[in-house]
Amino acid sequence: MKPHVIRYLIKEGCRNTWQNRLMAFASVGVLICCLLLTGFSYLLFVNVDHMFQNAYEQNVMAVYLDSDQDEEAVRRIGDTLQGMSNVASLSFLSKEEFLAQYGEALADNTMESFQGENNPLPDTYIVSLRDLALFQQTLDAISAIDGVEEVSYDANTAATLTKVRQVVLVVGGSIIVVLLAVSLFIIVNTIKLTVYNRRLEIYIMKSVGATDSFIRFPFVVEGMLLGLIAGGVGFGLISLLYKVLYSHFSFDNPLLSLVPFSQEWLPLLVGFLAGGTLVGVCGSIISMSKYLKQEGGLRS
Repeated sequence: MKPHVIRYLIKEGCRNTWQNRLMAFASVGVLICCLLLTGFSYLLFVNVDHMFQNAYEQNVMAVYLDSDQDEEAVRRIGDTLQGMSNVASLSFLSKEEFLAQYGEALADNTMESFQGENNPLPDTYIVSLRDLALFQQTLDAISAIDGVEEVSYDANTAATLTKVRQVVLVVGGSIIVVLLAVSLFIIVNTIKLTVYNRRLEIYIMKSVGATDSFIRFPFVVEGMLLGLIAGGVGFGLISLLYKVLYSHFSFDNPLLSLVPFSQEWLPLLVGFLAGGTLVGVCGSIISMSKYLKQEGGLRS
């Protein structure tokens, strides 16, 4: 297709959008609503996942070492733990620090008897995991390390967090897919109405020898333009609404705080523009393909 023909068809697509601005406005409005719902579903999943990640970090293992381990052996065990792929963070608590931190619960005479060489508490590594789905495998690997006496953990919490996170992932993903399907359905039917209103124009174009591609192209441009407008406006609205929510739900507790919008604006912007454009183009192509195949022109 020659450049001047492409420019003409793009101009026609823009002109058609303006001439049918009422229907275009309705299409953009519906698509914005669907994109907003999809965007908030995404942000909901991101925030829930963020909260679970913080909960993961607080669900830790306490790795107690054998009492006869020297400093070199303690460092070796620490290096082994640090080298595990599922270990997110590692901190060391010596037996002296252990006693100082938790010795307040002991009687004074017991506390005195535990001083120096008589301290029965073990050197301990506090381990946070990256993925609780690998909890059991990591537990087995840590327990098998030479010099590890015992591993203290809360298996029920780990299993519960993993299951809930998986459910949120499936439900959030399903909602996004359903909303995108609804958006596509609405655009298809909106374009169908536009095509029906302009069936005489299409019939005349086919009568003078215009190809299906030539006829379809302005509608594709129209769908793309509607999608870009909806994506841009939708992104502006969701950024404004989310920032308002963030200002009202920002807490010191990481389990309750929302993810800052600055961390998610880029995937949202790309998703809104690409999603809106894709839905608009696909809706136009589907509508025009069905019309040209079934009608082929003006029917009385």
